Amino acid sequence: MKKYFYLILCSCALAVSSCSDFLNEVSKSSLTPENSFSSSDDWNKALSGAYGMLQFVFVGKQSITLNAFGTDEVEPFDLGWAAYNELKIYTFSASHGFLREHYIWCYDGIKRANTIINMPADAPVSAGERESMIAQAKFLRAIYYFDLVAMYGGVPMWLETSVDPDALHKPRESADAVYTQIVKDMSEAAAVLPVKWDEPGDKGRATRYAAYSLLGRFYLQWGKSDEALGALNHVIGKYSLYDNYADIFDPSHKNEEIENIFEVQFRHSGNWGLEGSLQSSYWGPRNVGGPTAGGGWGGFGPTQYLYDRYEQQDKRKQAFFATEYNGVPQTPPCIMKYRDPEYGTVIEDDQLNYIMMRYPDVLLMKAEALNNIDDKTDAKYECLNQVRKRAGISLITKEDGLTKEEFASVVLEERLLELCCEHHRRFDLLRFGKLAEQVRAAFPEIEVKPYHVLYPIPQDAIDGNDMMTEADQNPGY
Repeated sequence: MKKYFYLILCSCALAVSSCSDFLNEVSKSSLTPENSFSSSDDWNKALSGAYGMLQFVFVGKQSITLNAFGTDEVEPFDLGWAAYNELKIYTFSASHGFLREHYIWCYDGIKRANTIINMPADAPVSAGERESMIAQAKFLRAIYYFDLVAMYGGVPMWLETSVDPDALHKPRESADAVYTQIVKDMSEAAAVLPVKWDEPGDKGRATRYAAYSLLGRFYLQWGKSDEALGALNHVIGKYSLYDNYADIFDPSHKNEEIENIFEVQFRHSGNWGLEGSLQSSYWGPRNVGGPTAGGGWGGFGPTQYLYDRYEQQDKRKQAFFATEYNGVPQTPPCIMKYRDPEYGTVIEDDQLNYIMMRYPDVLLMKAEALNNIDDKTDAKYECLNQVRKRAGISLITKEDGLTKEEFASVVLEERLLELCCEHHRRFDLLRFGKLAEQVRAAFPEIEVKPYHVLYPIPQDAIDGNDMMTEADQNPGY
């Protein structure tokens, strides 16, 4: 029973908004894609449910901490919570609750996407709707599997929608097999998705350029720089940079598609735990009374190491941080990217979107990929310098005589300064092979061991899957 319970959690049935319309006539135990959806509107609600899991996977406090704690970039300030402290100092185990929840959320998103991808032939949608919806679902499935493979290495893969008990158990696949699937999904999605969505109600859906940008990210993490360049070149020149850093994150600029390529959607709903974001609450300043006093819980924030990496003239130092808030000193400084001027005082109900991909990320990924293949043109400098020029810091050219390794270090540093606290740092450090080195630079007392490059597979996932054993656990755990 325990095994089936856990697997049902990981591959649970759809939970979509306004689902009561189609639950009234069929018992829950009989729901299938064939009998659940009687209109294209029902299928679109199911697709919305697949998008909805992005909120949990990328903006739950659990998932934020997994990609930010244990790096040189972010630290928890509520060290009375053991779950936070264990992630910071690398004493977590396979039973850590945040790992379990993240794992389940990813698979929930995958299950929802699979329902769309395996849409029955007689589904009440037009051919164009079917093609578009399946492409969007493949885009989403690739994102969820990428977060799994980058966190845990190879994982089981469910690609079909099935309630067959024999299909509940899957073996652990290799990381290469998972990467092969996610680049296939994202490539197929990119070939179909539109460049943009014109209707206001469609803003936030997957686009072709979002797909190519993320495909570049997947290839880079997989160690395939040539393929990454092929994907990223589809996006170069299609976006620009805001003059004002605050415009990147200001809710009044949501979905403008000037610099921000793909955003996970949130909106203030007036009710805690519904459609609002928790970013303002958890990233907020400390010791100022909590969100209702205009600040935040201050559960986590930038490290002093991060703040000290900025040159004094770097415009981002002032734009991204505050050393005091409402007269209360902030040491280390608090991050100011996640401030909602209208609803920032409301507990976990601000309207800040999470920006998963923005154009500077694409520019820096291209610079990284070009350097990896030892490109001899000026292209990698041009990409890097677009980001540095806006920041008001010195440009770097061939005449500086950087070696390939030195240029890589510059790119990694620039990613820290530009993309800090945006859910990228752990994966960046892993890709550059710098996790232990950079954690030691910020926290000399913390030891990162070689096996920490992967998180442990949640113990419940192994216990609940007949096709996995303790031998499938990542080394060291």
